[in-house]
Amino acid sequence: MQIALIGSESDPQILHVAEALIADKNDPCIINTNYFGEHWQLSYDPDFNDGLLHFNQPTRNGLLRIPLSDITSAYWHQYIPPSVKPSDSVSSQWLDQEYASTLLCWFLFSETKWVNGINAIRAHHCKPIQLRMAKKLGAKVPYTYIGNASDVALQFCANIGEVVYKPVKGGETAKFVQQSNDTRSLVQALLNERPVTFQAFIEGTNIRSYVLGDEVVSVQIDSHNLDFRDDANARPLLTPLPKPMQDLSRKICTGLGMHWCAIDWRKNTKGEYYFLEANPCPFFLFVENETGVDITGRLVKLLTT
Repeated sequence: MQIALIGSESDPQILHVAEALIADKNDPCIINTNYFGEHWQLSYDPDFNDGLLHFNQPTRNGLLRIPLSDITSAYWHQYIPPSVKPSDSVSSQWLDQEYASTLLCWFLFSETKWVNGINAIRAHHCKPIQLRMAKKLGAKVPYTYIGNASDVALQFCANIGEVVYKPVKGGETAKFVQQSNDTRSLVQALLNERPVTFQAFIEGTNIRSYVLGDEVVSVQIDSHNLDFRDDANARPLLTPLPKPMQDLSRKICTGLGMHWCAIDWRKNTKGEYYFLEANPCPFFLFVENETGVDITGRLVKLLTT
């Protein structure tokens, strides 16, 4: 069976998963979406609901074509936008849309088990949807304001006290809103540039839960930084997660249409867990190497069963 790995052929995590699949006697194929159009192409027939991936060079198994229906599962690690080359008469933005729309023929192909699929990726890019879904499923979420209306944002910051701000989509770490005489200027400057997520700061401990099917593996990441991703010295330690929180983690994962994910929590001084986000394509090699927990084996199982 063919297993697609979406990401760069030089990415350590993609290479690691590929090696694990090969060791388990599977046929992985690394597909870099940045090369779409240049090194590989796609054809799709809606009448038959099938198509082909065409490669300019043979895959590791000597294939120049792979039917979509032969790809039993796909591991989504990183989507890299295709490198388009617009002509004088065609805009780059229009070409980007055409390439992305064509790729959707594959990304929405329901005969493949997507780990994880495009809808889960999109939900992660819209954190408000995740927060709302997690809240509906029973999670506590920090008080949050999302938008670019400065009067409302300033009132939120004044009412909450300790507030952090971060991008709506993600991609940057959280920072404190420094409450001072310049708070209004800071907030207005931010919102003049872009919409922002403002969130009540939860004093406590960083917990990351990896959900892989029915299994939940959690680590505690202590750090003096507001966001542990800014701390090069932060180290994960395996930690037990209460059964109700394990059950909730599984509910959130499946509720967001995922087979696996990494959920970030803040555990406050009362032992309450606050949901921050669920990442559908998380990094895990560092956690695996530091703790010895076998995330790779669990991921391979998801891709092959």
